[in-house]
Amino acid sequence: MRGKALLLVAALAAAPLWAQAPAAQPPAAPAAEEAPKTEQELREEALKETEAQPGGYQYLPAGRRDPFVSLLSNVGPSEIPKVRPPGMQGFLIQELALKGIVKDKTGYIALLLGTDGKSYFARVGQRLYDGQVTAMDGVSVTFRQEVTDPLSPVKSRDVKKSLYAEEARQ
Repeated sequence: MRGKALLLVAALAAAPLWAQAPAAQPPAAPAAEEAPKTEQELREEALKETEAQPGGYQYLPAGRRDPFVSLLSNVGPSEIPKVRPPGMQGFLIQELALKGIVKDKTGYIALLLGTDGKSYFARVGQRLYDGQVTAMDGVSVTFRQEVTDPLSPVKSRDVKKSLYAEEARQ
């Protein structure tokens, strides 16, 4: 009985403290409508958040990739997305289809079909996004493709496109 009385007295003593709980503040009035932020402004804010604080840790790459940057993202904080140039210089070798080869008095001219549905004429030396045309004969075109894999021991490889399917398999 005495324990119940003490419990009741403690509860009554604490009651005024519960009654004095701070009142909920009304939500702040919305500021004047702000214009939506541009993509550039969002990137700048993200860079400010990730900048090293004075006395904080800073990663020094020394030729290595940053292990804290996602491999799935194309754009890191210091990289700018690459935009391909228009025309033949903007096509990858694998995106082109060889549709024909013509010979004139200056040499061979290849007729290539791009992914945009347009046809392009190319001669030996024509530059592409990831390589160039190195050789051409009556039935095939040879490209030198620049390898972008940093772990690959070779920096370029030859890719041959043929007019005829059976010659491409050989």
